[in-house]
Amino acid sequence: MEDPSTRELERTFSALSAAWKRGDGEEFAQWCTDDVDFINLLGIHVKGRRAVAALHEKIFHGPYEGSTVNFTIESVRTIAPDVVLAIVPSRVDAPSGPVKGIVLSVASVLLERHGDRWEVANFHNTRREATQKDHLSIMSKAVEE
Repeated sequence: MEDPSTRELERTFSALSAAWKRGDGEEFAQWCTDDVDFINLLGIHVKGRRAVAALHEKIFHGPYEGSTVNFTIESVRTIAPDVVLAIVPSRVDAPSGPVKGIVLSVASVLLERHGDRWEVANFHNTRREATQKDHLSIMSKAVEE
């Protein structure tokens, strides 16, 4: 299989962004493999599509309610046929709530081709900076509840 174009991968990240904007954790998780490993910017690791959906439902209806995310593909490296590693910076804009402001992060994202689409098999996110001073403690409490 040829290396994917960035455009092919952008379809996945656009779908993730759209699901985020709608606050739909189930839809967000549909762009992940069944056995996805997902590590959020707090270092919390969840395994599987169901767990990713549940985690995102919590944050979409909690501290990140009404927020949007924008992903940018910085680089893509082919690991094996139908498997790529992408470095993907993101920007979350939270217009209100306990983490109001901007959160910048960068993720290493392993994607697998399944038919005509690319699905997230591993997502490891790292925070770069946030405008809200207590962002990490607020998010930690929200996930623990």
